[in-house]
Amino acid sequence: MPLPTVIHSQVDPAAITKVTRLFNNTLVDTLAELIQNSRRAGATVIDLDVAEADGQSWLVIADDGAGIADPAVILALGRSGWDDNIARREDPAGMGVFSLAGRHVEIRSCPRGPGEGWAITIGPDHWESGAPIAVAPCDHGFGTAIRLLLDDDCTRNLEAVASGAARYCPTPIRFNGVPLTQADWLAGADVVEEVDGVRIGLFTDGRTTPHQPRINFHGLTVPCVLPSVDEKDRHWWARVDIVDAPALQLVLPARKEMVENAALEALRNRVLKTIYRHIASLGSHRLSHAQWTEAAQLGVDLPEATPLLRAWIPATADQNSGRESQGLIPADNLMLVDDFGPPLEQCAAFALARDGRLRGRLADPDTAMAGYSWYDALQRIAALRFEIERDGRAHVFDCTELPGLESGPVERLDLVLEITGPQPETITVPAPVVIEYDDGLFWTFEDANILLGSRDAVSPEELVDLLEAACFCASDDRDADSWETQNDRFLLDAREMATRLLLGDDAALVERLRAIIAYRAQWFVPEGRQFSAVIGRDAIAIELQPTNQVAAS
Repeated sequence: MPLPTVIHSQVDPAAITKVTRLFNNTLVDTLAELIQNSRRAGATVIDLDVAEADGQSWLVIADDGAGIADPAVILALGRSGWDDNIARREDPAGMGVFSLAGRHVEIRSCPRGPGEGWAITIGPDHWESGAPIAVAPCDHGFGTAIRLLLDDDCTRNLEAVASGAARYCPTPIRFNGVPLTQADWLAGADVVEEVDGVRIGLFTDGRTTPHQPRINFHGLTVPCVLPSVDEKDRHWWARVDIVDAPALQLVLPARKEMVENAALEALRNRVLKTIYRHIASLGSHRLSHAQWTEAAQLGVDLPEATPLLRAWIPATADQNSGRESQGLIPADNLMLVDDFGPPLEQCAAFALARDGRLRGRLADPDTAMAGYSWYDALQRIAALRFEIERDGRAHVFDCTELPGLESGPVERLDLVLEITGPQPETITVPAPVVIEYDDGLFWTFEDANILLGSRDAVSPEELVDLLEAACFCASDDRDADSWETQNDRFLLDAREMATRLLLGDDAALVERLRAIIAYRAQWFVPEGRQFSAVIGRDAIAIELQPTNQVAAS
């Protein structure tokens, strides 16, 4: 067979035999398509009624729209029969009635203008067979009525499905004569802007996912990825209500997603610009510098972000312990603190709190703000170290050096901060204590080296808190005890260690025993009573007495 010289696009007539597979044919899809047809026809109201006949339930969908002049378009796949204006604005494609494919359907219609009423009955097999269907004249008021057989499931769910179809449809819909509730797709929006044939609503409540409906296409709500903008304290997202935007189209035949075309991309840019314009109208913002630059590229001039940063909180070894936020503070005269790890940061924070010179001036870095003039002008603690002197020798503990000194007092212990920025400087602060610990090198926290400016530089309770923050990290091994059990065990050991180091072995022994009794036995004590105990290696004497008797003795 010789090759053709040209070819043409065409639809093979055999395609009609597959028409029942174009749609899911669910009640939801069927109602959606038929309601859209009635709306396009200019109906002022759409009536959904359930009729009983011959022991069966029938759904009648009737409208007062323009009607259908030529019944042949009903089964002409791809030929809609709409006038040029509707065809231009909505791209109806001639597929709506085929959502009924495979069903027994009766249709009656009469055009508003010249023409007469007609009626046809389409059997379940007619949709694919191409067999002739008789057209009979009928006396029918203008508009269209479609009658289709319902099964039991459809009958039970009909009102709920109808309510869903009516909610965001611009045309009123009645179910058995009762108007169904309609709602504005953009209800609850912080602001609504109408432009280029669409209404854009901006929201800050909650969040949405790409799978949630974002666009209302004349009553059909479909998911679509639209821009959103995250400030530090607000999340902006959008919904779009299509009014008259012919270039924005739905993917055929299912009409469950938007066509990815230039018009949709332009809509996304419009949404993003609308968000930034609204933020600009509010007078202040906390956008990242990248977002601020993006807004400028879209022609929206914004002031720089409000100069606020989170107060610095030293890192903890256990992320599940959490770092309680200290809130936002004005960036004037703030100093950024880089990441140095829990042991260095905890001990530095303890020393700085005692010293007081930098109180209220330390902030966590926020890379999203880098580029703003106020942020780039801030000073930064770029290096942090502890300088130690023992037995006439100098040592340094920082992110790279571990002196490995034995726990105990030293002759000198200073915290040294290297400050960069417009005015570089070095600050030296007397340090009460430093904990040399690296969980990558040390087996357990009991291997930590605790260096003291003096014996009374820190209390046992303060040292326990520091050890917990700097060293405790619960194991997430599936066979490990609960976080609470691991933490209790750590604190028991840490109290003994801190007490031994600061108060001596006898005090540590007493503390250990006290902690064990508090953890294991104190809950036995009845209300208003006390135990008195003498514990020896060979015997234990315990007496139970009233609280007042013990106090009197």
